[in-house]
Amino acid sequence: MKEQAIDLGKLEKADFKIEKDAYNPKTVICPSCGKSIDKSNIEIEVGNQIYMRISGFYCPVCKKNYLGIEETAKLDKALKISRSFSKGFAMERSLSFDGDNYTFRVPKEFTRKVKRKKIEIIPLGNDQFCGTIE
Repeated sequence: MKEQAIDLGKLEKADFKIEKDAYNPKTVICPSCGKSIDKSNIEIEVGNQIYMRISGFYCPVCKKNYLGIEETAKLDKALKISRSFSKGFAMERSLSFDGDNYTFRVPKEFTRKVKRKKIEIIPLGNDQFCGTIE
């Protein structure tokens, strides 16, 4: 079967409205059984004996968990952090103190494709954190 090219200039304009709670719904319909299910707390193992509690949807009929977009993004971050610790990859850098804050340099190999110079710092404990460049 041969595919036809679509001329995007000839497509009709479509108007649509995104509901206020579209990305954070209170209830969803289970795709397996069609039952309406409410939001609940779900505990997920993201690493070796590391658990995370997130808000999702559990279908008691199918016994399956479902997540919304925001919760999926949180889980994705937790999995990345867990993988980085389990692989044992680390670099040492000197830590400097400027009077109010501690600073350290990030190797250029990690920042070659970085366009914005903003970092999100996630505390992991009293003396540990994870930084992700946004």
